[in-house]
Amino acid sequence: MSGPLAETPVRPNVFVWTLGGETMLSSYGTNCVGVIGGAAVLLVDPLIAPAHARLVEQALRRHTSAPVRLVALTHHHTDHTLGGAWFAGQGATIIGHRACREGMAAEHPALLDARRRAAETAELFADAVPVLPDVTFDEGLTLYVGDVEVEVWHAGWDHTPGDAFLFLPAERVAICGDLVFSGYHCNYEHASAGGVREGLRALRALDADIFIPGHGRVGGPEILDAQEQYNAAVASVVREVAAAGLDAEALA
Repeated sequence: MSGPLAETPVRPNVFVWTLGGETMLSSYGTNCVGVIGGAAVLLVDPLIAPAHARLVEQALRRHTSAPVRLVALTHHHTDHTLGGAWFAGQGATIIGHRACREGMAAEHPALLDARRRAAETAELFADAVPVLPDVTFDEGLTLYVGDVEVEVWHAGWDHTPGDAFLFLPAERVAICGDLVFSGYHCNYEHASAGGVREGLRALRALDADIFIPGHGRVGGPEILDAQEQYNAAVASVVREVAAAGLDAEALA
């Protein structure tokens, strides 16, 4: 595991935790978000393994003794999901889009098996188990974390088929998942070219002051601008390479 867990206070009841870095051993720098609502806590994207989730729990306990009742997943990629097993074992309800659940069911068993067989990652994933969402949705739903209202939305196939982003109206905070990377290269493995644009439009429509990306620093609307420019630059390169008849190696 690389480095300590860093904490960013966003609001008095909203915190971001990350291990930073760009490797699997640090969850590729994924952001886990905690929303504290009186007698309950919502966690969003509890990192890549139970070992990381335990670090999140230790950090959370510096702010509240309230139990983690809800865990929301913004999409199926393992760096955002596999830590959920730790909190599910304590009784938390896991929530994700229907396609997120389907992606986890299809991909996670084989990925976990491969990581347990690899010397570098075997220890980190020794106690990791795939735990699928208990609650799924197609378009969206509203959660109440104590007295905190949290809207969960699906803007379509964006970064993955099962993306979700969250909005806290009273706090004016948007939790973007991997619709936004801030200072990190975007992973387009399961992305829709048109969908990434629609996802940013949906985020811009929110009455939010603060945007928490799936990876990287928290910011304002400027991080949406930067992501839009990044997506456009990548699309331009792809078009140029295709027009020139070059291969995938040239594109990379």
